[in-house]
Amino acid sequence: MKYGLFLLTALAFSIPVAAGPLTFDEAKVRADSSESALSSPDIQKLVNAQGELASRAFPVCVQRTSSNPTDFTVVVQIDIRGSVVHSWREGESRFAQCFQEIMEKSFSYRPQAEPFFTAFEYTNEH
Repeated sequence: MKYGLFLLTALAFSIPVAAGPLTFDEAKVRADSSESALSSPDIQKLVNAQGELASRAFPVCVQRTSSNPTDFTVVVQIDIRGSVVHSWREGESRFAQCFQEIMEKSFSYRPQAEPFFTAFEYTNEH
């Protein structure tokens, strides 16, 4: 009986407690970590996927919002099938909101493991 009680107690303390949703900063740290763990070929695949996304999203968002892009960062969490399961954004412009919506719906990258986080950062140098 003591063994059974000990086992139940051990199991109760070993089950991870669900934390609340990640903040933008926490998600960004995870994105930096996920990206830095990639091999060179996988980094190239990710960069290509982000470039394809940007080439589609930027013209759509300029037209949709009638505005030019301002500085923003969008972080997404991607499952093993390549689907975006959550996103975070830093930057409140309509353009940034539009980009986040498009990234959530159409970003195409299949990670080797999950959870996988990646960030798309845009800075207007002019």
